[in-house]
Amino acid sequence: MKITNLTLTNFRNYDNETISFNDGLNFIVGANAQGKTNMLESIYLISVGKSPKNSKEKQMINFSKEKSLININFDTRVGKKNIKMYLDKSNKKSIKINELNILKLTELVGTLSIVYFSPDELKLIKEVPEDRRKFLDISISQFDKNYLYNLLKYEKILKQRNAILKSSDSLESKKEQLKLFTPQLIDTAEKIIEKRLNFIEKLNKIAPNIHKFITSSENLSISYSYKKKENITIHDDLTSLFDKSVDKEIELGYTTIGPHRDDLIFYINDLDCKFYASQGQQRTVALVVKLSLMEIIKNEINEYPILLLDDVLSELDENRQFRLLNMTNKYQTIITCTQIPKLDFNYNVINIKNGKIVNN
Repeated sequence: MKITNLTLTNFRNYDNETISFNDGLNFIVGANAQGKTNMLESIYLISVGKSPKNSKEKQMINFSKEKSLININFDTRVGKKNIKMYLDKSNKKSIKINELNILKLTELVGTLSIVYFSPDELKLIKEVPEDRRKFLDISISQFDKNYLYNLLKYEKILKQRNAILKSSDSLESKKEQLKLFTPQLIDTAEKIIEKRLNFIEKLNKIAPNIHKFITSSENLSISYSYKKKENITIHDDLTSLFDKSVDKEIELGYTTIGPHRDDLIFYINDLDCKFYASQGQQRTVALVVKLSLMEIIKNEINEYPILLLDDVLSELDENRQFRLLNMTNKYQTIITCTQIPKLDFNYNVINIKNGKIVNN
């Protein structure tokens, strides 16, 4: 998969710029606050449907304009494709794939596969479980539409089940209503957990080797908080857990079991990274996980996604910079920086100043 060109019209600090990309490494170079990160944000937005910064869509339109357009052309193993995203301060965004309007974001996800890393990705290790579940959900959804479908279905059932738990109905009435929704929740939860466990298994086959290549020494492992038990299916295990927790859940007013409560744990040399790793180690682990995701998606869709790296070089020593860039040169990588390191292979340079492409 390769982006050929991107046109930004009234997006953030871009008025109207077209950027062309090459295979391998593409360096977006400029001083701070010139629009480097904005360019990566636009690619992420048109791939996933949401900003990595959780920004509101209206905030991404140039403040002096009413509408914005992101237009991206890219090559895949099955042919050329185009996505257009229209942002409007007075209306909802609209999206076209190959000039055909799409009605749901589920139609967009996976069309242009990307893996994104920025300084904020440290939250994958340090912050709340919600951030790690978000990583799982976005990652798996890019190559598995059924996972995304079941995730949306699960969220809908969960909302209905929680409404029952919070209601003022009698205890008997609540338990009767739960008999309808709990089995549906379990059926969908089982499918989500199975996919996540399979994903973690793949991650554990790839990530430790990449981590050793970059660090030269440390051992990385990853676990999922739900442990699949021997001689019992996930469905039966969840059924048992829900049966035991129903009174407590009615008392609390929310669902305490399921994939919406699960978490990932990262270990370096068998120690939990969240508590025992330095910030530099945590950043490296987050980066390694994203590089591993590149390989997983490639194995699933038979081509590499696009790698977006925002300000990653400033946190790595010279040796780790070289190892990282040598590895990522085999697929299209778009990387922001203020200064390009010395390299012994070809790369593309895109200079940015005040939201405009400038000559070298």
